[in-house]
Amino acid sequence: MVKAKIVEKYNKVNSFVIKGHANSGEYGHDLVCAAITGIVGGALNAFDIKFNENVNINVTENEIKIEVIKEDELLDSLINFMIIQLETIQVQYPKNFKIERMI
Repeated sequence: MVKAKIVEKYNKVNSFVIKGHANSGEYGHDLVCAAITGIVGGALNAFDIKFNENVNINVTENEIKIEVIKEDELLDSLINFMIIQLETIQVQYPKNFKIERMI
């Protein structure tokens, strides 16, 4: 199962961590993992290109961490857009993907 943990403070995302494998199909042919990777990978590229001074990004073999170090309204909107897309995957595949919010 892929698990995402979102930490919020004052209705703003402070950090986002995602890790695991969906196990919804054969490795390399897992559509749930592919969807999550597409959403998060595209968002990471945007964060790195447009907001590299506002976020710390750490990507390891099985975990991605995003930490907001300097608030920005557009960055916050893009993070929330990413989360809305991921919530759609969670609704469709609850056995393979779970989002946990911490306030």
